[in-house]
Amino acid sequence: MNVISIFKKPSSHIILLFIWLLSFGLRIYHLGSLPFNFMEDEVLSGYVGRYILQNGIDLYGNEWPLLFFDKFGDFYIIGPMYLSGLSTYLFGITEFAVRFPAALLGSMIVFPIYYFVKNIFRNTNIGLLSALLVSLSPWHIILSRSTVEGIIGSSIFLSALVLLVAFIYRKKYMYFFIAIVLFFISYFIYHPFRMYTPLIFLPIPLFFPKLKARLPIFGSIIAVFILFAGLTYYISTTPWGSGRFHQTSIFSELSGVSIRIQEQIYNVGEQDIFRARLFHNKVIGYGREFIRQYISYFSPNFLFTNGGAESRYDVPDQGLLYLTYLALIIIALSPLKAKKIEINNHLMGYFFYLLLIAPLPAAVTYYGSPNIHRSLFLGILLIIPAAYGAYKLWFIPYRKIVISIVVMVLLGEFIYFWHQYSVQSDKFTAMRRNDAHRELMNYLQENSASYEHIYLPAEGATSLYYLFFTKNFSKDLAGKFHKDAYIKSIDNITFIESSCPTENPLKLTDRILIVNRHNCPEKPDLHKVATIKGKNELLGFTLYESK
Repeated sequence: MNVISIFKKPSSHIILLFIWLLSFGLRIYHLGSLPFNFMEDEVLSGYVGRYILQNGIDLYGNEWPLLFFDKFGDFYIIGPMYLSGLSTYLFGITEFAVRFPAALLGSMIVFPIYYFVKNIFRNTNIGLLSALLVSLSPWHIILSRSTVEGIIGSSIFLSALVLLVAFIYRKKYMYFFIAIVLFFISYFIYHPFRMYTPLIFLPIPLFFPKLKARLPIFGSIIAVFILFAGLTYYISTTPWGSGRFHQTSIFSELSGVSIRIQEQIYNVGEQDIFRARLFHNKVIGYGREFIRQYISYFSPNFLFTNGGAESRYDVPDQGLLYLTYLALIIIALSPLKAKKIEINNHLMGYFFYLLLIAPLPAAVTYYGSPNIHRSLFLGILLIIPAAYGAYKLWFIPYRKIVISIVVMVLLGEFIYFWHQYSVQSDKFTAMRRNDAHRELMNYLQENSASYEHIYLPAEGATSLYYLFFTKNFSKDLAGKFHKDAYIKSIDNITFIESSCPTENPLKLTDRILIVNRHNCPEKPDLHKVATIKGKNELLGFTLYESK
């Protein structure tokens, strides 16, 4: 896997380059307007990243934060914010710029998956098929176009994994050192990789037993495992490392598990304390909840038909992977033989181990489950058996007919997905993606000078939207922000902590504009100036001024 070996078979790498161009094109096409709505997490990432790079401090006045940005006790990992902020220097302060880093790094997943699969099967064609299938995957395309930090982390993490495998077989410490650096970087991109990384190193002596005979290499791997396990443990003891976990884990009071345990203990009654403790304790209660969550991520409904729980990334009537991929996985598991492969049994066993641990970070959470973002690594790994099944098609009877049918069905599924994604999903997710916020900000930029004062609902991070679209990154704003990255007033605008500012006691004059959200009652005593809509006609804002 050195530089020279890359050019031994230039044809395969030329094909891989074209697959990457396809992957990049699918993730960059109309990126600024698809998805149409610029959701709250995206504007937060772009604004905070640019603000820090421009001023050297965050919204609360902290100098060059490296670990997190505390929005409301969830401690966002700040690495992706810096990438989005840096991108605004290249492409301007736009939706495209904020989304570009995830789209670019997401498209590059084709390279590490190609090398990883090639090493498992010792077959270039299966590696190329895996790169192609992941480039077309609905799961991966949607998240790559949505400023999702897990997409960035997955490309980095899988690249580190490929280099770790290269070190195991080639014994070159340069691969090992670069892998360690990339694993470390993934810690500061997305939370699940803090769990994955120690688990990646843990079973290596089991799956690659010959390493035990090479004490320096074996000792290095054990030392790095201890290092990352210690790092993960330390981070889990800090408020910034455990804040989001406490909000979403199955051990949270909000998960309802502890309440169910107490209810069932009460139902048994005080006269049978032994049986109550035997069947309704925390080990059984949380254990069953974990198993339920874990199994849900392997559900065909989750993977191939309905997708996960409601989220900002939903596409109606579209699974996370194509049904064609399910058929290919079934073929991969069938006894059908394929030629010109030499399966690396040690690496194949390691792959199945990775498949088993992939849902773990998602399975210990309840909020928004099953969650397509937290289980992203699982979706990438499932591409591998699908690619193997696709390769097997070459060795079945009537292969030309069968392959033609599979290609046509896959193409049809892709066209259907793209239609649902580009036409239906914006309306389907409008409520969860801050529909009409951009349109409201455009209206205010054009008309705010006509008013002495404007009152806006603070919900949905409207103050951040206003600052982003007016390109206001003034250092003087630092310290004026409250938790949830909320500022009370800026220019002639006051942000009211209410959906309906008209329901608050306001001093009405001739030059005041009041903005209500879509769920507010009509105000016949005020003059309706305009109704601002986005994609969904049922949502948006209503603008009033005094009669």
